Order: sequence, then C-alpha cells, then structure tokens
Amino acid sequence: MRSLLEQQYAALADWLDEVPVSAHLGEPVGLGDWTVRELVAHLGLGIGLSRYVAVAGEGAVPLSVGEYVRAYPPAADQIAEMTRELSAGFGDDVVGGFRRSAAEAFAAIDALDGEVLQARRGPITRDDYLTTRLLELVVHGDDLQRALGRDDAPLLPGAVDVVAAALAAAYEERTGGGEADASGLGWIRRAAGRVRSEDSDLPLF
Repeated sequence: MRSLLEQQYAALADWLDEVPVSAHLGEPVGLGDWTVRELVAHLGLGIGLSRYVAVAGEGAVPLSVGEYVRAYPPAADQIAEMTRELSAGFGDDVVGGFRRSAAEAFAAIDALDGEVLQARRGPITRDDYLTTRLLELVVHGDDLQRALGRDDAPLLPGAVDVVAAALAAAYEERTGGGEADASGLGWIRRAAGRVRSEDSDLPLF
C-alpha cells in the first residue's frame, strides 16, 4: 500500500505540473467556494497530515475505513480552515508545496514502527490509514480533472481498484448489503457524492 500511495502521488504531481495547473489557480472546482488553488492545497493537506500520526496506544481498537471517513463531514469547517491556511502558505507554488508535504509525510510514516496508528480521526491500522490517503488522491485528482475539463488525470488502475473496494466495504458495513456496481471511478464518484444517486445510503462521507 505504501508503494502504491507514492506512485499515485508522484503521477498526480507530475500531471499537475504538465497541465500546468499554475495557469488555472483561480478557477472554481464546484466544491463550495474552493478554487483550483485550494483543491491542490487540500491534496497537500490530505497527505501531509501523515506527519502528525503516531503509533496508537496498546489496546487501541482500530476504526474501519468506513468509520474513519464518516468522521469527515462533522469536521468540514476545520478541514476547510486548514486548507485555506495551507493554501496561503503554498502561495502560487502549489504543486511544489504538495510535493514538499508529501516528502515529509512519507518520511514520517516510514519512521513509525507500529501496525495500529493514532490518526486525526482515531486509531486505524497502517494499511487502512494509507488507504484513506490514497482515497484523498483519487477522489480529489478526479475533482481536479473534471474542474479543468480534462479526462487524463493519471489515476492508477491499482489505486482506483483499492479505493473502490474500500468504499464498497464501507457501503456494506453501513447497509448490511453490497452495492450492485461497486467498482471503478463511476462508483467512487457516487460514493463520494460527486454524482447524484437515488440511493439514500450515499454518499458515504
């Protein structure tokens, strides 16, 4: 999981430079009043929060991925404020800021010697935590490509599969049953609320 996360991060960062995203920083992305600038900063926040993760205490009961991401909506205001602060810190070099945050995050994760981590939303296994970071990259990488009117963001098939499976498990955990078409980017968009669904159990966060 650690290798896949870094591969997806690197592919997305390179794509942001190639676009170049620096020419579109003020454009809206359809997520409240956020612009491309804030959304790229949010990518940096999503992976950069790994710098503050610690090894969980003995006996900590890890949350599932579904339980972890359900804690996002109640923290939306805090997340938005942290994103704005990070965006201001990055200035116009948002991709450089994203890269720096990721480098520090990977170093911090690699230094942790434990299989259950204490993250911002609670204890979670290492692999599940890395899955939540991968989810951030895939969901928001897709947000960016749609906001820019593109369809070429390098969302790695392995990353899409892992995120789709994690969200399918979260859906089953919530409903007690499986989703008929819980695979691919289309499912991720429904599960994340990017595409309207008639399913009252969606979005998942």
